[in-house]
Amino acid sequence: MSVLRGAVIGYGGAFNMGKQHAGQMIKNGISFVAACDLDAGRMEQAKQDFPEIRTFTDPTELISQNDIDLITVITPHNTHASLAKQILSAGKHCILEKPMCIFTKDAYEMVKLSQEKGKMLSVYHNRRWDGWYLTLKQLIEKEILGDIFHMEFCMGGYKSPGNWWRSNKEISGGALYDWGAHLVDYALGIIPGKIKSVRGFIHNRVWHEYSNEDHVDSIVQMENGAVIQIQISNIAFAGKPHIRVLGTKGGIIDANMFDGELTLFTEINGVKVETKVPCVKDQGDKYYENIAAHLYKGEELIVKPEQAMRNIAVIETTERSAAEGKELPVPHEDIVKSVG
Repeated sequence: MSVLRGAVIGYGGAFNMGKQHAGQMIKNGISFVAACDLDAGRMEQAKQDFPEIRTFTDPTELISQNDIDLITVITPHNTHASLAKQILSAGKHCILEKPMCIFTKDAYEMVKLSQEKGKMLSVYHNRRWDGWYLTLKQLIEKEILGDIFHMEFCMGGYKSPGNWWRSNKEISGGALYDWGAHLVDYALGIIPGKIKSVRGFIHNRVWHEYSNEDHVDSIVQMENGAVIQIQISNIAFAGKPHIRVLGTKGGIIDANMFDGELTLFTEINGVKVETKVPCVKDQGDKYYENIAAHLYKGEELIVKPEQAMRNIAVIETTERSAAEGKELPVPHEDIVKSVG
């Protein structure tokens, strides 16, 4: 197969993600040929970073180029769906930064369009290769924890969300769409089976100048009885561990998923044991390694669009549940039959 030609839409200065995605393409044998950003100044920076590329300030113009095979979208959340539909309709492969989009309906339409066009659609859930997560999965595979029946995730503190697009609900989707997209993805990658229901709780009590929620709790009940609790807060004076996992043979606490170790609680011959488990190294680069292997060699796509759609369904259902004051099923949950 000839070398795939890749491009990015979105080359903003925050976190320099455009350059990061471009570098990952190149590292994995995908030629980086073009970039687009509404800010002409950012396109000047892109030309400095990659002198041989073409630059655009109109996404539609970039998408119309016949010599581009793959486009990665790195733009605000509320633009993901429309751009992905344009890209897929133009017969190109598409990667979306997380979250996939804001509304499950759009996610479903994107999945169907990718199938109809025979083009890859994936979401940049590179945190599936976080060291702590890989280590937790190893412990589960070695049957050290037994069956997982409870998982808790907590991110936040007491602080203003900041005057940026991520604090604007119309653009971001809400407080649960940033780190929450990762947390839902982590949990559903650990606990198998279908989702029975979602119950959401939302507080807007302090930061009234911002439209994102101050505090969100999402409680996900699986059909096998396991429970997932996810909390995102900007009004939590008292913190708690980022991660708590309970299994029938042991438990895990990760006070800070960035500190490189897990605390394992288990029992050996009737003696309760608490010990530190060093985490393996982060391996986020493997996301694009898999993309290249999938497109060049036909290897299985690891981050499937149906899985990313499921994450959005949980997040959106959390908000609807909070508004209606009751547990709700998630839409399109039948996708687990095909993607696990």
